[in-house]
Amino acid sequence: EGAENEAVEQVAFADRLLLNKVDLVSEADLGRVEARLRAINRFAPIQRCEQAAVDVGSLLDIRGFDLERTLEMDPEFLSTDGEHAHDASVSSVGINEEGEVDFELVQDWVHTLLQTQGARLYRMKGVLSVAGRRE
Repeated sequence: EGAENEAVEQVAFADRLLLNKVDLVSEADLGRVEARLRAINRFAPIQRCEQAAVDVGSLLDIRGFDLERTLEMDPEFLSTDGEHAHDASVSSVGINEEGEVDFELVQDWVHTLLQTQGARLYRMKGVLSVAGRRE
């Protein structure tokens, strides 16, 4: 009661939407789910996948955040007035690592994380300093 709907917020602010386990439902069901996602977020591309098999390159370095688009969806996004409550069953984890990371090791870790914990993840985001890249 009074808590933000985390799933809807995650979809609304997503830069990419991964629709997993598509092999387990009909095309008609997929169409209905995609239509519901589009009603919440018309900007994010929907990528269908099975067993969380996703090209990590399609998720990293996308430069997806757009403040103007975010404010269009939620004019109060930058407001610090008032409070909003989050679902207590949802938590977050932050990882800070000094220096540059090896991109292949990060890809392997993300792949393993998605394979083992994918059903428990709402979203992942990050800023990486990748060894050998100037971007």
